[in-house]
Amino acid sequence: MCPPISCCRQRLTRPLPTQVYYLTRLLLALSSAELLPHQLTLAEARLGSIWDQLQHAVQHRYQVSATCALALTERLAAQLLQADCCRRSLLRQVPLGEALGPARVLA
Repeated sequence: MCPPISCCRQRLTRPLPTQVYYLTRLLLALSSAELLPHQLTLAEARLGSIWDQLQHAVQHRYQVSATCALALTERLAAQLLQADCCRRSLLRQVPLGEALGPARVLA
């Protein structure tokens, strides 16, 4: 059974679910050969940023400790990555470019 925020539920536009989808989409990309060499550093930085934002949002939304928020965030991401249907849906529904964030102008 899929978690409440999952591929089996409509993709929400609220920040928390969207960040969860971006986080798991980047985890999928980092565990595959999908990223181009120049995207690897950007993906790792974006993953760290999203992870921090998401953990803080969970902590604030549910009024829990940082440790508990970290555990909840890890559990949710693990559930999304565990179900094959969710992994396939994330690959289809969340474009890598969107998960990587806004296009950056290189100086």
